[in-house]
Amino acid sequence: MPSAAPKVVSAEVVAAQPTDADKRMLAGLSSEVGRRLPSTAFIVKIRLEEIPEPTGAGWALYVGDTRIPKYWEYPGGIYFKVLDQAFLDDHRGEPLRFSLNDQRFVNTGVNLPGPAGPRAASARGARRLPPQSEVLAEPQAPRARAAGSAKPRKAARSRKGAARKRKK
Repeated sequence: MPSAAPKVVSAEVVAAQPTDADKRMLAGLSSEVGRRLPSTAFIVKIRLEEIPEPTGAGWALYVGDTRIPKYWEYPGGIYFKVLDQAFLDDHRGEPLRFSLNDQRFVNTGVNLPGPAGPRAASARGARRLPPQSEVLAEPQAPRARAAGSAKPRKAARSRKGAARKRKK
């Protein structure tokens, strides 16, 4: 029996610096589409309630009716990369769906959002975008201190005019 489809909590699109491999792909894609594509990689982060265990029969990811050929795992869920902003413009608002057989689909209840922050950037502007490693890193929760390991507090200084001990 196949496992249940992953539960999607949210999705976001973040503009990031392209990697060296992305730059080569952008050059090839630019000549293929006949226009210069900006030096931007859009990371579509799909936060999952729980990351499923790897299996031999994995779930295919779709945006509307378009199958996403490759997606990867990051600490909070899965992600895929988009190098042409036209894809995001064309598919904005379409549902994210999973399928085991490319015929029956499980709607996640989450739609593809538009990019957050800056849209596409020139080669010079791309250096101002965060690197992909930063985009995919999960913020660390504050570490709780072990019982009894709290740092001693300094005694508060008394101010002039503050309450004084009463004489008995």
